[in-house]
Amino acid sequence: MKLGSKTFLYSVVIALIVGIVIFSYMIFLMPAMYTDYKEKQNLESSRTAMQYFKEHESLKNVQMGDSNTIGVIIPKQGYTIKITGVGFDGKIEVISPSARELMDKLRTLDMDDAEKSKALFKEYKPAIDSIISENTDEIKKNFNVEIKGKGNSSNFKTKGYKIHYYSGDVGIGEFTVQSRYSGTSYTCFVGLAKQDNNTLIMVNSVVTPTAKDILPVLYGATPMLVLLMVILAFGVSALYSKKIVEPIKKLSMDAERRMNDSAKGLEPLEVSGKDEISDLTVALNLLYEKQAQAVSNLEEENKRKEVYMRATSHQLKTPITASLLLVDGMIGNIGKFGDRDQYLPEVKSQLKEMMSIIDEASNINGMVDSKEREQIDVESLCREIIGKIHINADAKGIGLQVVVPKKTVYWQSNSMMLKKILENLITNGIDHTKEAGHVKITIEETKISVFNSPGHIDKDIIDNIFEPFVTGLDDEEMGQKKGHGLGLYIAKYFAGKQELELKGENLQNGVNFILQKRGRDD
Repeated sequence: MKLGSKTFLYSVVIALIVGIVIFSYMIFLMPAMYTDYKEKQNLESSRTAMQYFKEHESLKNVQMGDSNTIGVIIPKQGYTIKITGVGFDGKIEVISPSARELMDKLRTLDMDDAEKSKALFKEYKPAIDSIISENTDEIKKNFNVEIKGKGNSSNFKTKGYKIHYYSGDVGIGEFTVQSRYSGTSYTCFVGLAKQDNNTLIMVNSVVTPTAKDILPVLYGATPMLVLLMVILAFGVSALYSKKIVEPIKKLSMDAERRMNDSAKGLEPLEVSGKDEISDLTVALNLLYEKQAQAVSNLEEENKRKEVYMRATSHQLKTPITASLLLVDGMIGNIGKFGDRDQYLPEVKSQLKEMMSIIDEASNINGMVDSKEREQIDVESLCREIIGKIHINADAKGIGLQVVVPKKTVYWQSNSMMLKKILENLITNGIDHTKEAGHVKITIEETKISVFNSPGHIDKDIIDNIFEPFVTGLDDEEMGQKKGHGLGLYIAKYFAGKQELELKGENLQNGVNFILQKRGRDD
């Protein structure tokens, strides 16, 4: 399965799981939480109304929503009670003896009695029955009423009750009953407080919501919710998988192009965003850049080796051919070559020349593999080289001079390569300087100069002076045997490996070679 399909599938599964969790929450937890919330809200509304009632002794302007609220104020003396509700205030004078008896009992009611609701009901029941009886008798005088019933005719059953106490001597009784037929619950909040020796009673009735009231609505909305959840899951998953997969596809296609075609000329990948894929893109761009540089260096190295091998083969032909001719002449005792004592030294000289070329090639291959770098005292290194080769200079009467600054100069480099570079430059200066000349080595912080005088680089070869086996004037003119043209080539090659620049130039009455750190021209 491809990454896009996997990402899409995983995203859909995750989205569906989240959707199922949310849907389960709505079905199983949300109704109960809603019911609990409404119960607390109803209690809080009753408490707020009771506090307002106590402060203003009226409910006329209180906001109670859809609940039915009525308040009664029983004075300390007298039998005229004040009634109040949402939008009205009024008074009622109690005439019935039974009702007056009940009022007297209510005047003595306090917070401690509120917890004894059942006992109070038994205590007040005779007075309540007496009031009902008195009013029934009055009704019978004017109406002939006949009602027949069977058993317990009550449609409600008691569900529970709670007593709540608040600051300011305010108590609220919460009484809940449930319909035997519909299951609907009704809660009656009865508040009691004392204010200026008056007794304040508030009754607030509300319908208590249940989970069964909400579930039908949720069940009815289920098909639409499921459809919406599936559409969102697939839509979001498709967009997410596309956002994830498209950049990876671009990386894959770019990698294939670089694999099938040459990396040269290909633009770096475009980086967008700040996520892990953009970090990967940046890393790949750096990798491709280093890879391209490595390929370029490898091609350059291969080209150098090819040129070097061809030049070496060509250079070896001359001493080999000469040696074969001399040996064949001596073996065949042909003409003057029959004098072996005279021509055997010539053969030996040709063999030494071949050995010198082979040694130089070995030095190149051996030193290139060394990656070690260290702090090198340049002056000490130059004097060490001069101590090794001064015999050649002394033989020609050439003076050697080292010019150094006051502060010791250190270069971070491979000691073997730097030594070979300077040795070849100084040796080249000695070999190409006429007798009684001089070679001056000038050491600076960022460059080393080797100047030999008198000397001159022929204009025909100055552009190719660092190519292998390129030589100037015959060394015999300088009092030396002609060299094989590898010294400057090796110096240039090692300089490149050490990130150094090497160049040569003609000056007045002399030649100057400059070994310089890259990026610095001071």
